[in-house]
Amino acid sequence: MKKDVRYLKGILITFMGVLVLSSDALLIRMSRVAGFRAAFWRGLFTFLSVSAVFLVTNRKEAFAIMKTQYRRMLFPAFLWGSSGVAFAVGVHNSGASIALVMISLGPFFASLHSYLFYREKPHPLTLLAALGAVGGIVYMFGSQLGTLEAKDFFYNIWSPLLYGTNLSYLRRNPSLNRQGISMFGGFTAMTLSLFISRFQVIIPLKNLLPLLILGAVVIPFAQLSIGHGTRFIPAGESALISSLETIIGIIYVWIFLGEVPS
Repeated sequence: MKKDVRYLKGILITFMGVLVLSSDALLIRMSRVAGFRAAFWRGLFTFLSVSAVFLVTNRKEAFAIMKTQYRRMLFPAFLWGSSGVAFAVGVHNSGASIALVMISLGPFFASLHSYLFYREKPHPLTLLAALGAVGGIVYMFGSQLGTLEAKDFFYNIWSPLLYGTNLSYLRRNPSLNRQGISMFGGFTAMTLSLFISRFQVIIPLKNLLPLLILGAVVIPFAQLSIGHGTRFIPAGESALISSLETIIGIIYVWIFLGEVPS
């Protein structure tokens, strides 16, 4: 009974995180900011917001947590940050719908990484659901995916690959502080975007509000919720729930921006 409660808790926490995270593409589109610039501000606000939460909630233990865990935090932080950069660039270059469609590959990559590196076999129903979701979405958007240029496909495929791998790693390391990982992830995204854009990150003040909401509220809440959820459910199932962002995100963009899906 206790195991069932923990499992349900993991599903609900992850779903709430995905529900909030699904506004990611919408807010990037609303900012009307180019990919790497959007990723910089997204990462900067995430870093500042989560740093404040980390220091307030941990207080005296903050230094001890960083001292004992920071090395193991660097890998998942890099995955969080770089997947966010790839997603932001994909939304700008290919459009929200295609970038969100590619996210549905996350369950496949999460299950694959868990099996190859940790020998954690996904439940057959989870695997079937992941493959079915990917197949159905690729079929629906086949004509659009076929028009992608090689560089755009490259950015879009990296986002679910890094994201799925990260969920698998977090599942394997439940003791790692999720706030610290998210904090370093924001710093990673900010730094990568700053150098790749050659320090061309200045944007008009009017375009900053959507990215402020995204980085200071949406990303921290979503990352901490999804990261915490991996303590209770397998990585493949966490990624499968996360693939709902494909549907919810497209609906958000449709409602608020009028971008009608095919």
